[in-house]
Amino acid sequence: MSAVNRYLDPALVERLNHLSLTARRVVEGTAAGLYRSRLKGASIEFRQHRAYARGDEIRRLDWRILARTDRPFVKEYDEEVNLRCLMLLDSSGSMDFGDGSLNKFDYACRLTASLAYLMLGQSEAVGLTTMGQKIRQWIPPHVGTRQMSQLIDAMEHEEPRDKSSLADCAKEMAERVRRRSFMLIISDFFEPIDAIRTALSRLWYSRHEVVCLRILHPQELEFPFTGWMRLRGKENDRPRLIESAVARERYQANFREHSTQMQRMCASIGMTFYEFVTDRPLADELTRFLRARSLS
Repeated sequence: MSAVNRYLDPALVERLNHLSLTARRVVEGTAAGLYRSRLKGASIEFRQHRAYARGDEIRRLDWRILARTDRPFVKEYDEEVNLRCLMLLDSSGSMDFGDGSLNKFDYACRLTASLAYLMLGQSEAVGLTTMGQKIRQWIPPHVGTRQMSQLIDAMEHEEPRDKSSLADCAKEMAERVRRRSFMLIISDFFEPIDAIRTALSRLWYSRHEVVCLRILHPQELEFPFTGWMRLRGKENDRPRLIESAVARERYQANFREHSTQMQRMCASIGMTFYEFVTDRPLADELTRFLRARSLS
């Protein structure tokens, strides 16, 4: 099987082509479609007024309001320009969980390829970063069919391994990417909430729009194991002997709490959070995500 067919099989491409057409109908006059940015900038569609803050450009002042109220306000607009998208793909050891089509990293690569296919087909500039404890591969955003080949080749040669450090990678990305961008983080987010908050806040302060796409294996939701077993973490953690029935209740409680905090944190800073589970057809889940985003 070729690398392209591995990540973009013909049936999936057919579904993506329909999604692409739907996306172009959502927002007339922009290729951003379902990925329409919430970043604020100078464009043709007025968004709102807000009080002037030190450092704002004088040319954005609304002089009529200033003359009428003697209070300075600036105009904000929704950007309708084509997106500049960066995909941050987690390739740490915890992503190497599951067999065959249920492997999290394989599912994440197929999701990454699908989103790239959609946006490149709509003349968006798309780039890719693979990350673990630090940035591993960096492909700057570009348009065109050749970029799709580069993205797939990068994923084909990536191997999930070692620990993850989203905070360090986000810091490096914020320093490297000066222009405001649309960032898709594709990860299982198996890190402490405080570390994730630090990472997302760093990107938010740099004025990027961020969408968090969480990839999970069904066993990580259900913890279906029975009896005594020895578990070893995928990120060089020491093995632990556990009794499944005792561990299940505690694991599920911790998992639910972590997921709840993730959702609340993303909502509090205006970031989209969506979960994909590897036993659910990618095309169906991707369609639901795109539709949900178009309504948000």
